[in-house]
Amino acid sequence: MPMTIRGLALAAMATTCFYGSVAAADTELTFRYAYDNVDEIQAGLDRFEELNPGITVTMERVAFKDARDQLIREGAAGAGPDVAHLAFVWIKDLGTAGACMPLNELIEEHGIGENGFQDFIATDLVLGDDEETIYGVPFATDTWGMIYNTEIMKEAGIEKVPETWEELLEASRKAKAIGKIGFGFAAGTSAANTIWFLANFNWWSDGGTLVESDGAGGYRLGISADQVASVIDYYKTYLDEDLTVPGALAMDAWNDPTILEQMIAGDMFATSVPVFTAVQIFDQWRERNPEKELPFTTAMTPHGSGKPTTHLGGQSLCVNANTDYPEESWKLMQWLNSWEFFENYNTGYYPAQQALLVKKPFPAEMTGFQKQFSEGARSWGPYARGPAAIGAMWNQTSRSFGAAFIGEKTSKEAADELLAFVQGLL
Repeated sequence: MPMTIRGLALAAMATTCFYGSVAAADTELTFRYAYDNVDEIQAGLDRFEELNPGITVTMERVAFKDARDQLIREGAAGAGPDVAHLAFVWIKDLGTAGACMPLNELIEEHGIGENGFQDFIATDLVLGDDEETIYGVPFATDTWGMIYNTEIMKEAGIEKVPETWEELLEASRKAKAIGKIGFGFAAGTSAANTIWFLANFNWWSDGGTLVESDGAGGYRLGISADQVASVIDYYKTYLDEDLTVPGALAMDAWNDPTILEQMIAGDMFATSVPVFTAVQIFDQWRERNPEKELPFTTAMTPHGSGKPTTHLGGQSLCVNANTDYPEESWKLMQWLNSWEFFENYNTGYYPAQQALLVKKPFPAEMTGFQKQFSEGARSWGPYARGPAAIGAMWNQTSRSFGAAFIGEKTSKEAADELLAFVQGLL
């Protein structure tokens, strides 16, 4: 049976820092992980076991797009992993649903991170409705930026990196004219789709937002149907004019192998991806082209009438409310958020702590991402704090955009549908 928070407080009699700790004999934890760097993570888990005799950790794998819904189903049945790897924006909903354990007493008793919980970024995203109960810990952070192929720019006569969405469209047409793909993106409409991010980046940079504070403690729509329709039309242009990667409607992930391969092979002008996917593209290109100069530049995302704007995104961890081992699970949480773990094992990702980010600077080829991170990345804010669950809006955005992309609905009909859905949630 899961231990109650009161029982946890009574049981927590000593500091449980992972270094030199003494664990209960033969404690078996399960850590569910959703990304691809499994060998590195496993090595880090092996090190944790060395530091904590008596605790063993089994890593389970799950597709990122399935991680949220699977934990909700398991939570209702009293099952699931002890520690789960999730997105920033899922924690509030999972905590409210009873799938993630409240962590306030564990944090107060044993601490977390280099400089405590207050040093983590985007902590508003892991709080419950009362804005006090902590249901998760930010783990790794990222934002999105642009990658451009400089050789294609030169060959196609693209004189500078596009700064606006219209400049990106025109540059993509020039890339097509020399037989290259323009702006490659996944236009598919599964639950964990990429178009959700691209849509928000576009309308945010024009001053629109699906949800905003009404200034009186409530929330309201912050965008018109015409604005949404124009964003749908913008991305549909790439599909209609064959300016994006072939088969884009069948892809839903920004890191779909087809998209990455076109970029690595030098057949695509531009793509927009998170930090860690950019690192993957550059590493794979270097493996194939040793001692050659990287033919890419990075930049902030395009913008409309406002500034380039992406989300302050990332990964979080939560302790399953059903765990029989809350203290041992917390030791694992402490380890996963340590500098040693990021320095030696989770090296492709950036820790979601201010103190650790200082220790892990961006490499030279990632200056565009660093600028986006510092100048143009925003929290989901009202999206996460308001009554409209991000997961529900994410799913409906994909359905509405998809219906317009395939001609089932006009862009205006799709926009009206999306905003009516969000208004209903509010």
